[in-house]
Amino acid sequence: MPSEQATTRVKTGATGWLFRPFDRVAGTLALTLGAAVIVLTAWIASVSGLMTDGVLDLHFTSGLPFWVVLGQGLINWFSISLVLMLAGLWLGRGGFRTVDLFATQALARWPLLIATAYLALPGVNRTVRDLTAELMTKMPTDPSKVMASSAYLLDAMWLFLISLPTLLCLIWMVWLMFHGFAVSTGMKGVRAGFSFAGALVLAWILSRVLILWALPGA
Repeated sequence: MPSEQATTRVKTGATGWLFRPFDRVAGTLALTLGAAVIVLTAWIASVSGLMTDGVLDLHFTSGLPFWVVLGQGLINWFSISLVLMLAGLWLGRGGFRTVDLFATQALARWPLLIATAYLALPGVNRTVRDLTAELMTKMPTDPSKVMASSAYLLDAMWLFLISLPTLLCLIWMVWLMFHGFAVSTGMKGVRAGFSFAGALVLAWILSRVLILWALPGA
């Protein structure tokens, strides 16, 4: 039987790979794996009627070709990497490798692959689309009605529950982005947190603008 100490090391190692992977992998390997994640996410999204039209966005659409969704993914990755690089140069100590920052940000998007695969499941995909359409028709249009009907609230609660795994994956992705930023630039503590938060907002805006400019109609 394995010792308690050995079991603890195994659990810590598994948790480390999930939440602190960039303590162990960066550079060319992370960039290669991250590129594969972006391409695979785009392919699943394109065949499932999904799009990633922003750094933190994953939406249903009527259907976009693979190259458009891939372009969205590449723009999202470039936007967050560029803004975090500038934040690291401005507020950090400098001297970090740009390739490590770009590589970790590519690989940090792999929870989005899980979220996309989840929403691509036929039952989940159809249910979320149907519930969203129903909620739009049941939404109160009379300003005097301050409360929605019980049917609306029940549908909204069910939509939230079925969408919860996607939300958790997005939160996980944001954490990995922050971890990659902190490890690559050497920034820590409050400075790292505030600079990352500001950069994330700017990167979201930049990605939306670039997608609208480079991929009109997407």
